[in-house]
Amino acid sequence: MMLRILVLALLAGNAFSAGEPTTPVIASVVTSVATLPAVLDWSGRVNLTLPVAGVIERIEVQAGEVVKKGALLASLNPTLFRAGVAEARADLDRLTQEEADAARDLGRVKELYARTVAATSELDAATLRQARAQTGLAATQARVEKARRLLVESELRAPFDAVVLARPGEPGLVITSPCQPATVLSIARSEEWLARATLEPQQTVGVRLGAGVDVLIAGERWQGQVRALTALAEGRALLDIALPRAAGTYAGQSVGIRLH
Repeated sequence: MMLRILVLALLAGNAFSAGEPTTPVIASVVTSVATLPAVLDWSGRVNLTLPVAGVIERIEVQAGEVVKKGALLASLNPTLFRAGVAEARADLDRLTQEEADAARDLGRVKELYARTVAATSELDAATLRQARAQTGLAATQARVEKARRLLVESELRAPFDAVVLARPGEPGLVITSPCQPATVLSIARSEEWLARATLEPQQTVGVRLGAGVDVLIAGERWQGQVRALTALAEGRALLDIALPRAAGTYAGQSVGIRLH
């Protein structure tokens, strides 16, 4: 840490003779702002994959491409997923009709029971049939929603405005296990950098999440914000400063961080 000490000595009055008391010396110590060496790194870097099993049919982007949030990045072969939706919808239509029929039958039996024409056992049977129809209908509605969700998850979309860093996946890649699926794309935020610096234990004092920080890039000052302070060994910490991505900057660029 750079430290500059300025000592100002002021002597009052005229020249003094021997035996006269000397004028007290007034000292002022000014400490400059510390500039920490840091490096620009990708913000929000993440490896993307697909949460469902299948065969990749298309990958829509290349490494280095910038995409908007929600853009289609890759997709599995949709045949099985669409068939699952169609099958669940067909069952839903059938059970909807069965539930409506059971409801009409129950209404008719209740009317007959009120006129003492139908027995209690008939009313109980109609009530049970209608309850089963409702249960089956609810379960099938859940199946339809599940099938629709699987179809949605067969497509990989950008979770935020991003730049594609790498494309390890290719069409034909088989996604088999949802526990350890293969990486399809690596992305990072396209509008933001992280300026990263390692702090000594004494330098972490007073650092607050969300606080404003100046970042010096190629002689220009940029406003950043403390994003994270990650504990390292021996009391040190990794400081992450988020700042807007500007033209002419690049990952790995040396910058300076000024802690206020």
